[in-house]
Formats: sequence, C-alpha cells, structure tokens
Amino acid sequence: MMMPALVVLILVVVGAGAIGLTQLRAYDAARAGAREAARGEPARDVEQAAHKRAGSAARVEISTAGEYTAVSVEIGLPASLRFVMRTVSARAEARTEGAG
Repeated sequence: MMMPALVVLILVVVGAGAIGLTQLRAYDAARAGAREAARGEPARDVEQAAHKRAGSAARVEISTAGEYTAVSVEIGLPASLRFVMRTVSARAEARTEGAG
C-alpha cells in the first residue's frame, strides 16, 4: 500500500520541479529580451535573445508603450504535465535607452 503512494509522491515532486525550471527559463528569456530592447536593439535581436534562452518553440511577444518595452515569453509544457497546466509565461519590462 505504501509503494503506490510513494511513486505518486515522487511523480508530483518531479513534475513540480519540471514546471518550476520551465518557469525560470521563461523569466530568464523575458529578461534577456528586455535587456536587448532596453539597448534599442531591433525586434529581431530581441526575439533571438529570448528564443536562445527559452527554446525555439517558445512564443515571444514584444510590445512598446511610451519609453518602455515589454517582452512576454510563453513556453509550452510537455504533454505529461499538461493535465496540470499547458504553458508557463513570464513578462519583463525595461525602459528603452534614448526613448525619452
């Protein structure tokens, strides 16, 4: 009786770890894109910086509001974790140099 509960517990811990690491990747990718945007780099370079850290399958969106540029990154989770959540996302915002 104890063994199935232990297996389930291990699977939950491993799944939570995988989701947490993917969330950290999304935050890192959004921050990297925001840093590029803050330096005034073109959108292509901002996307490349985010994809470099998040992976090519990630969805990257860039938006500008006044002096600030926001980079949003969404990463899909593996099929084995989609019953918990489908994606994780992160957003970072930075003031663009020379914008004001």
